[in-house]
Amino acid sequence: MDHRFSWTLVAVVALTVSCRTGDRASQSKEHTYRDLKGYFQEELNSINTHKPALEKTIVMNGQRDSLTITAPDSAQLQHLLAPFLEVDLNKPSLQGAYDTILLADQFTGTHSLMYKARNMATVPQEVIMDIDNQQHITNVQMNKHVQNLVYEYQQNLVYQHNKHIRIVTWQKIAFLPARELDVKVLLRHP
Repeated sequence: MDHRFSWTLVAVVALTVSCRTGDRASQSKEHTYRDLKGYFQEELNSINTHKPALEKTIVMNGQRDSLTITAPDSAQLQHLLAPFLEVDLNKPSLQGAYDTILLADQFTGTHSLMYKARNMATVPQEVIMDIDNQQHITNVQMNKHVQNLVYEYQQNLVYQHNKHIRIVTWQKIAFLPARELDVKVLLRHP
């Protein structure tokens, strides 16, 4: 056997293997999700800097209360955005946990990006983002649902950039009445 042929064969095999490894690396980057945790941290910092007035309406089990917070402090804002900040789709445990669906508007350049959990035990089960033609997130909706024999919990989160926040939480514990909390916050910029 000609040694030049064997060296050429070894070189081709090595090159093919290295190309496949590169393909895997690029595939794993494709499966990363938008950094929602980072996005909401930036939003928190921006709201904290601009200090808009907050018009807050709370409905708990049918009883309504409203208040206006003219100068919210950072702790209030952190508490308000906490359900959004705790969602980190890029945790290693969630790698590959979501199917990605992209719906594009060819006329405006905007699109909606949906992450749908492959397993109902994955929380959140669904994340929908509206993204403008500059690739900025303008609206985020998340749905969480947890259920077992003694407990059921649902939470629907909506965040519209610089406009409003809505958090609807429903929970039912065995042998106790269901509870629902609906929090709406309008951001009033000066």
